[in-house]
Amino acid sequence: MDLLTLDDALAQLSEPTPQPVSEAIDRLTQGLRLLTLPDGRLAGFQGGGPSSAARVAAARAHDEAATASRAADPTHPPVGRIGGLVRIASPLLSIVADAASPARGAWGATACAQPLALEIACGKDRLVTGSGWTPAATDRQALRLTPGHSTLTLGERSLNEPLGGWKGELLGPRMVGPPIHVTTDQREAEGAVWLEMEHDGWNEAFGLNHQRRLYLDQRLDELRAEEKLFPTPGRKEMIRQIAAPYAIRFHLEPGVQASLARDRRSILLRGASGRGWWFRTDGPDVAIEPSVHIDAGLTRRSLQIVVRGSARTDSESRIRWKLSPAGASGDPS
Repeated sequence: MDLLTLDDALAQLSEPTPQPVSEAIDRLTQGLRLLTLPDGRLAGFQGGGPSSAARVAAARAHDEAATASRAADPTHPPVGRIGGLVRIASPLLSIVADAASPARGAWGATACAQPLALEIACGKDRLVTGSGWTPAATDRQALRLTPGHSTLTLGERSLNEPLGGWKGELLGPRMVGPPIHVTTDQREAEGAVWLEMEHDGWNEAFGLNHQRRLYLDQRLDELRAEEKLFPTPGRKEMIRQIAAPYAIRFHLEPGVQASLARDRRSILLRGASGRGWWFRTDGPDVAIEPSVHIDAGLTRRSLQIVVRGSARTDSESRIRWKLSPAGASGDPS
């Protein structure tokens, strides 16, 4: 908004806009295009927090390319990567993933230890989200930890933690802990997108890597996923702990209704529009648990889906889950 105001003021004075400013506007415009979900708000990662649809619309008003694209083919939302965030989409599903390592050093004061976290919008309903933490919530630092977003944790631990004590007072609450290396691989085919992400953050404590594979069927508006935990390649030290309890969390937007089916493996989700979506998994234990979400500085109650189980540190473990529209054949009771 500031750069657009500067650009407009220079135009009124018949002065050319410096090239670095024009390039920055172009990059930010592309970022807005990718990170604006169908509800008109931005995806919230790494301290971004919830945003106002009206403010986002004002910032995008100059984006004639996006307006023309939506008018020509509204069923094909933008896909791509900006910074460490990747977006894949179908006509009814929009998924944004955190596919980069948390910022370190001084930039880590607003970072969150939540690699491979997801936000998922089904139609205009944002169903899967995170805690909505922002740097303004200085008294709720726990929401920056790994369990505070929709990703996998081991041993109910966090990969990194905010710096505390006198060091935290001096340097700020930057994230500290072992470095996390994240790799991604994205492929596209006719009517499908494949996104594979992996990080080694659990290597030091459990000797395991976490891989999250997403397969989006764009024809069926169906997201199929697999979480894989496997021994870190090349690691020779012995890990004393054989079992590693895991929890895969899917934090739900406040107001989203969740109902566990009788098969204890499926959950019916409904957002503000009332349209139903089935979440299914082959995980051993599935539960709907309380959660919280920060919006405009207020802490709101919400829900989260938690898939729990135990993985071995000396072998590979796989947990599959799927998100699909309700009403399709094979829906559980």
